[in-house]
Amino acid sequence: MTKIYLILLLSLLVREGFSQSDDLLLFKKGHRTITTYAKGSLITFQLPGRQWVQGRLTRITHDSIYVSEEIVYYNFGHNDTLHYSGFNYAFSDIYAMPKKGIQVDYMNGSFQINKNAGHIHFYWIRGGWLFRTGAAGYATLDVINGLIRNDLSFKKERTALGIAAGVFLFGYILKWTYHATYRMGKKYHFESMSLH
Repeated sequence: MTKIYLILLLSLLVREGFSQSDDLLLFKKGHRTITTYAKGSLITFQLPGRQWVQGRLTRITHDSIYVSEEIVYYNFGHNDTLHYSGFNYAFSDIYAMPKKGIQVDYMNGSFQINKNAGHIHFYWIRGGWLFRTGAAGYATLDVINGLIRNDLSFKKERTALGIAAGVFLFGYILKWTYHATYRMGKKYHFESMSLH
């Protein structure tokens, strides 16, 4: 008789374990789905401490995900991949998701946005780096030319330095307003969906 109870208990636990698991993870903006993830999909997200996590989904529940973190090392001519299993993240633990076209890679001991990736979609312009660097270079060149000519009068150089300051300010505003991530909250959120 105890064998029957044991079998019933075990089958109930297995059934309960499968009923807790959903099949799809939907990343949404309001009511519109941006990306759909299934078990085995590669997912990248950022935690509240600004630490990036990248890995394969091993399980999706109604309020959390289980991830097998995946680190790819690029060695001469081949790639080595390390997997670290057993990580569980509640939807509320996820701070941000990368925008489309933003690539997160394992570099210098941690995951970070790869600003050298060719498909970042004008990151250098959108983030204002190009404008800030160009303005600083132009202002430096103008001051050096004034020193070489022994004519460093800021009254004469006012227009050139003013333009450089304006372009630098524009680049700084771009840096301040551009975000490479979607921040989770009221606008962006996760939903799980069961297919059974």
